[in-house]
Amino acid sequence: MSDRIMVVDDEAEVLGFCAEALRRLGYDVTPVGLGEEALDLLRREHFDLLITDIMMPGMSGIDLIAQAKESLPNLAAIVMTGYSTIELAIKALRSGAVDFIPKPFSLLDLREGVEHALTRARIMADSARARVLMPLFELSKHSLNQLDADALCAAMVDMVVSQIGADGGAVILIDAGDERGVRRAAQGVLPDPSLDARWIEMMREASEGVILSTDAAPSPDVETALVRAGVHALLCAPLRAPSGPMGLLLLACGTGQSAFGQGDAELAFIVSSQVATLLENSRLVNDLRAWNRDLEARVEARTRDLIEAHSRLLRTERLATVGKLGAGVAHELRNPLGVINNSVYYLKTRLGDADSKVEKHLNIIEREVESANRIITDLMNFVWVTDLRLEPADLNALVMCSLERTSLPEGIRVHCRLDKDLPLVPVDGDKIQQVLLNLINNAIQAMPSGGALYLSTALQNGHVVLHVRDSGIGISADCQERIFEPLFTTRAKGIGLGLSLVKLLVEAHRGKVAVSSREGEGACFIVRLP
Repeated sequence: MSDRIMVVDDEAEVLGFCAEALRRLGYDVTPVGLGEEALDLLRREHFDLLITDIMMPGMSGIDLIAQAKESLPNLAAIVMTGYSTIELAIKALRSGAVDFIPKPFSLLDLREGVEHALTRARIMADSARARVLMPLFELSKHSLNQLDADALCAAMVDMVVSQIGADGGAVILIDAGDERGVRRAAQGVLPDPSLDARWIEMMREASEGVILSTDAAPSPDVETALVRAGVHALLCAPLRAPSGPMGLLLLACGTGQSAFGQGDAELAFIVSSQVATLLENSRLVNDLRAWNRDLEARVEARTRDLIEAHSRLLRTERLATVGKLGAGVAHELRNPLGVINNSVYYLKTRLGDADSKVEKHLNIIEREVESANRIITDLMNFVWVTDLRLEPADLNALVMCSLERTSLPEGIRVHCRLDKDLPLVPVDGDKIQQVLLNLINNAIQAMPSGGALYLSTALQNGHVVLHVRDSGIGISADCQERIFEPLFTTRAKGIGLGLSLVKLLVEAHRGKVAVSSREGEGACFIVRLP
């Protein structure tokens, strides 16, 4: 059955294009012109994907996604709009959209967006199913009886030897690949184990207990072996399961003792039949337990893979959307920012003797233009994250170079402890400097009243490790869990891309980044590079 897609747009031309294009790709498409109508239909029928315009009369696309997600949290959604702005993209992503398609778009853009969104939805569904299965496996593992084959064999031998008055006994089980048999719970007088294969062969077709004595031994060598072991008679009872022979119960009476009777043989057969069933159950339970362990391990591994894949996909999609948006608007934004900057320079030149208030506001304009340019640069960086040019580099030199490029406010003290014996690391120097600059600036922003910035490098377990620590306000436990998420920020300024870019760049180098912090005690970011 094909995936169901709802397309919502107040422009009939766009709605018709999307519906026809997606139908040609094999999807079941429902076109809707109004957000209110779409929300009502979403609540009554199942859809795999929602594609909606943002700017519509009445309910906007962002409101439609947010309200639909309240009752359909797993609904995949894509937004499309002709008004591409950073704020709109961020609002759409925060409302639950997984992709952002700026108008006008091509059939290829639409197809790729739909395929990515549906793939993400399937991963989320698989992950949810895996989470539901886990408690069921735990329940089945603990509800099965704990049957121990060795304890069962020992209890059986003790009981039969006692009841019959035998001088020895054992259970001989056939193990896979070993037809000679293995003795379990052996006690008392017994013949040499080298004869066990004979008893097993004799019991393969037996339907009752078999009594052997030295007076009627099947062969001279058996008689000799019995006499040598001090055994006067043997009683063998088969252990047989529906799956086939399992072995036998072997009882012996010593020289000078009375031989076994038919009643002894019947009792031994009854006990062996019952124990064979219990042993088979024990085997099945153990097999099932092993299967459960294997399945549980597979489910846990698959669940972890699905959750990690979902997390990576979600993060990558968000960052790709931000990067795509940044690439689209960077040129349009930088041109007016350049004009503003040049105008400020011109005014400063012409108004050299202006009063302090005018100079103050011109400086504010310059700082804000610089801040806007940094945001645009962060957006653009997401497009080129995986374009690495790896060369052996001195991490210590990169640290010092990054410090030189950083404008340190007054009141910030820098302490460096760099390992002089650090080996060269295969990295993209420019990308690692971006990591360092982001971490250093993040530390500076955490110390608005001044403080200490600590930078250190070391070689640990074959990895080059970088620590960037500050004495600032620290990070709460809740924020630490989300600190590397795209668009997450605790500051009034900024849009939450710096640390996301750090994580993306470090992972592109097959490294790892982590944070350790307590509120009021500063924070430490640890980067590990292979």
